[in-house]
Amino acid sequence: MSGRWVLVFTALLASAAGAAPLYPKQDCSAVLASASAFHQCYADNLAAANRALNDLYAQLMSQKVFYVGSREGLRDVERAWIVYKDKECDYEYGAPSANRSEDYWLAHADCEIRVTDQRIRELQDRPSCQGGDSVCTPHMR
Repeated sequence: MSGRWVLVFTALLASAAGAAPLYPKQDCSAVLASASAFHQCYADNLAAANRALNDLYAQLMSQKVFYVGSREGLRDVERAWIVYKDKECDYEYGAPSANRSEDYWLAHADCEIRVTDQRIRELQDRPSCQGGDSVCTPHMR
């Protein structure tokens, strides 16, 4: 891995350390010496980010009453967000292809983690309903 990318990833990990964790995330800086362990760490963190987003989405979809929008609206927005995430990371790092370097894959995974973390925060900050079948008492998290 090039020295430039090691510095970029180390800086990103350090900046993320100050924020409250959205889900259990490994500290990939602890395995910088091994490229395969570093790659696995990023793959595990991306999987954890996706699980956290999917869990939150399922929780929101299970609401009986929506404060704003609807179950179908949330589903449509999430489908559009998935397309956005892919296009955003392709824009930042180029579209995936078989001849990309390991630095590319790590940067692309980092982008996907960052964009997914942003989406988790957006969904957590939206009004949601607590209550019965027909009463909606909105609250902000």
